[in-house]
This record gives sequence, structure tokens and C-alpha cells, in this order.
Amino acid sequence: MGAHTPLNEKSLSLLEMKGYKYVQVKGLTTDLHYDYVEPSMMILIPMKELPSDPGKKDIYAPIGSNILRQWITENDDRFEVMISARKS
Repeated sequence: MGAHTPLNEKSLSLLEMKGYKYVQVKGLTTDLHYDYVEPSMMILIPMKELPSDPGKKDIYAPIGSNILRQWITENDDRFEVMISARKS
């Protein structure tokens, strides 16, 4: 799975400074498979560009989106939000 960094103001700013514009949002379950139903963790995969292939449609958020800012400020015990070391 690789290393992950917690989502916070600093980690988000670093992504932006490195030229990342989006994150792919993936839900990770307790048995470590990707699913959006009852995730235990949200994994954000940094991306500089969105895929142009319609077959690769998924859930994406711009780096400056309100939802990412909300996740930084909210303390939700249901799941963690982490930035993946894997970058696209």
C-alpha cells in the first residue's frame, strides 16, 4: 500500500507547490480494499492532470476544493484522510 501522509494545511500546500492540481479520492476499508461504502480511511492520490480516458472516470477533487478544506478542519473519528505516496 505504501506510506501515507495525513491531510493537513502543510501537506496540501506542499502538493500545490509541487504542481499538483487534483487528488483522486479513494475509500479504503478495514480489510484494505478500495470501496466507498463504509470506508475506514480516505486515500487521496495526487494528480497534476485529470485522465482524458473516459474509462478512468473516478472521484476527483481540486487541491483548493471546499471538501478538502473541510476535511482538514473537521475531526471525524469514523475515518482518517491520508495523502498517498503514490502520485500520478
